[in-house]
Amino acid sequence: MARPRETNFQATCRLTVDRTGLSMPDRRLIAAAVAFLTLASPARAATPTILVKFKQPATAATRIKALGDDAVGQTANRVSIVRPAHGESVAARIAAYDKRADVLYAERNAQMHALALSPPNDPGFSLQWGFGVTGALDGWALYPGAYGATGGAPLAIVDTGVEATHEDLSGRVNTGLGASCVNMAPCAAGPAADDVGHGTHVAGIAGAATNDGIGVAGVAFSSPIIPVKVLSAPDGLGTSVDVANGILWAAQKGAKVINLSLGGAYSQTICDAAYTAEHNYGALLVAAAGNDFISTPQSPAACPGVVGVAATDDFDLPASFSNFGSPDVFVSAPGVDIVSTFWPDLYASEQGTSMASPFVAGVAALRIGEHPESTPADVRRVLAASSDKVGGVTYGSDPYGTCDGCTWQQSYGYGRVNVASALAAATPLAPPPPPAPPPPPPAPPPPPPPPPPPPVLPVPKSRDTAPPVVRAYPVTGRRGRMVKLTYRVRDDSGQTTEQVSVYRGRSLLKKLGRTLRPTEDSVVYWLVWRAPRLRLLGRFCVRAADGAGNATTSCASLKTR
Repeated sequence: MARPRETNFQATCRLTVDRTGLSMPDRRLIAAAVAFLTLASPARAATPTILVKFKQPATAATRIKALGDDAVGQTANRVSIVRPAHGESVAARIAAYDKRADVLYAERNAQMHALALSPPNDPGFSLQWGFGVTGALDGWALYPGAYGATGGAPLAIVDTGVEATHEDLSGRVNTGLGASCVNMAPCAAGPAADDVGHGTHVAGIAGAATNDGIGVAGVAFSSPIIPVKVLSAPDGLGTSVDVANGILWAAQKGAKVINLSLGGAYSQTICDAAYTAEHNYGALLVAAAGNDFISTPQSPAACPGVVGVAATDDFDLPASFSNFGSPDVFVSAPGVDIVSTFWPDLYASEQGTSMASPFVAGVAALRIGEHPESTPADVRRVLAASSDKVGGVTYGSDPYGTCDGCTWQQSYGYGRVNVASALAAATPLAPPPPPAPPPPPPAPPPPPPPPPPPPVLPVPKSRDTAPPVVRAYPVTGRRGRMVKLTYRVRDDSGQTTEQVSVYRGRSLLKKLGRTLRPTEDSVVYWLVWRAPRLRLLGRFCVRAADGAGNATTSCASLKTR
């Protein structure tokens, strides 16, 4: 049986597989990190001091001096800085002050130093240049704050499936919520195992296990991954039916972010599913913009509400293959030479908007994990307002109206995403609604009624002066038998009356007649007359008259034998 013709959707990447693992040369070492104050390891200061909070800070200096210690000063919140007398230990003086009734607390004046969040110990992290340019370490310090964190926003990978047994995805993939939605059949619950490799690579970018000493790092390493298979081996192809079904499966299973590293011709069916996923289930959809260097709308990236992602390289330039323009491009992200997990238990370097999309999906999942109250519209506004305006190009008017004052550019969208900025930003306010249109002007007064029409006068009829046209036809009959006296007649009025007279010589033998009635020239009329028993050689005459009195006569021969 032939399969129904459907739009094909396929993975949007370019692949270079390194099947030797992660022994390729390092591209970039990540050094940027967020600094925050923390307790240092105990260190002996040259002149140690302690901090004492007196109930009455105004008399603190006098009390400290009376105890034999040196009052160095006070903090902004009026905590006394105390240098113990020579020979006194810091611990002993803290204990002594703590026992006093006029003291709230006493503690060591600990040394503080700036501490950066260390890069994770994944051996491939040094090859993942995208984390450096997007400030990932700074962002992770804000949320989730530690590499071992769990409980992030659920993130669905709708793709060729995900290899859940991969060493760097083990324990990260919730196969209990997975499904295969292929061959235009209803989704079937299952592990959604990968048999192509594309989905496993995408999943690693979005959420590989991080700081586990193996493989690579993932953007949203605290988020559980929901695998949904909609593209099949060997070429990673599917249909709009499969993709729409997969989107709704992921949303119904609780995914707060759905990544779609796939694309094809614009499909209203997919856009309807995307709308339902957001407005009925609260899921944000993120999709690859496409790799054909065109601006033709693609599904699902061009669907309203979907965050379409273009690809950039390590110089923050647009990737040579990346699609551009509205409605496909919302933001951009690293998508060239991206190292990640690969099926069945390998690592690979790929390029494509397929690689940029899960990077943004991971940032969105981090933002929702940090702010669970966020709506998809909130996250879109954060991405639009916090992305870096890279490329040295002019950013202009906002085609989506996402946020007040946001600017946009066809190759970068609102810019290349920045993990730290997205997690540090306050949620921008929604743009103000457009001003209400001015009230309509008052209706003009009704026009005056039209003047009455002039009376219609009867048209006088012209006098009829045209007589009818009549023609009698010669007749031959038998003596003593019935004879038809035939003729034709017409008049411009359409009505005539006829009188037929039969003559022998000058003698009138018979008069016949018809009253006024409709007549027409195409009809042959006759009157019947019984002939005498004697032989006759005579004539008959037809006199036709109209209603106006105009008359005409026509005669013809009449013979009987």
